[in-house]
Amino acid sequence: MTPHLTIPGIEAWEIDPAGAEIHAIISRDRPPPPTRAVEEEWAKRTAANPRLYDGPLLAVQQYDHELARITCRRDGFMRLAVQPAVPTGVRLLAVTALLSARDDGGREHVLLGRRSPQTRIFGGMWEIGPSGGVSPPPAAIEHMDLACLSARLSEEISEEIGLDVVCTGTPVAYVRDLVASSDDLVLRFSLGRLADAAHLARPANWEYTETIWMPTDTAGQWDDPAQTIAATRAIYRVMGWIDPT
Repeated sequence: MTPHLTIPGIEAWEIDPAGAEIHAIISRDRPPPPTRAVEEEWAKRTAANPRLYDGPLLAVQQYDHELARITCRRDGFMRLAVQPAVPTGVRLLAVTALLSARDDGGREHVLLGRRSPQTRIFGGMWEIGPSGGVSPPPAAIEHMDLACLSARLSEEISEEIGLDVVCTGTPVAYVRDLVASSDDLVLRFSLGRLADAAHLARPANWEYTETIWMPTDTAGQWDDPAQTIAATRAIYRVMGWIDPT
């Protein structure tokens, strides 16, 4: 299946929940040591934003849509964050939560969060979320199934908006952001009644400054490229909330 290419800088694939279960394979490839250019750019960025730190991450090497397989390797945040000033080829494996709930009239809503100005990229913009990079498992583990990826995302949900989600998410999209150097697996969590869920989802740390519940039939009003990140605008189209043409 060819990806959706309706948003500049974005490739997006719709995932059939009835298809093969998506999973991640962690190769034994090792990243190269940081170059002097990487170290100098990293020093500039950490001076400007003290919240940045060089933690471990998974970098995508290949996404095979037909096999529902993500191949990645262990890498570090420094080599991701210095881009695009210093190209390293690192593309973050991330997970994004599409949290949905319905009001008493059956109208579907999804959660949007406004990114903090202190985030690595797209500060102050709206996104479907929470989202975050997939933290690498212990060194002996070389395979992550859907349940494992969902558990990683559940941690992000709890940390960022204080909502405990213990179920396994349903894969609905895979979005590659060429500007952010990230591949996002979008997992849908249906929370039931909006009245029961809405008051639970609030910014719980510095990563979001505010959250709102967006009726999906108003997605066109949240499609401003100056206000909403490109990956989220692509999700609107993959989900059919906005005509992709």
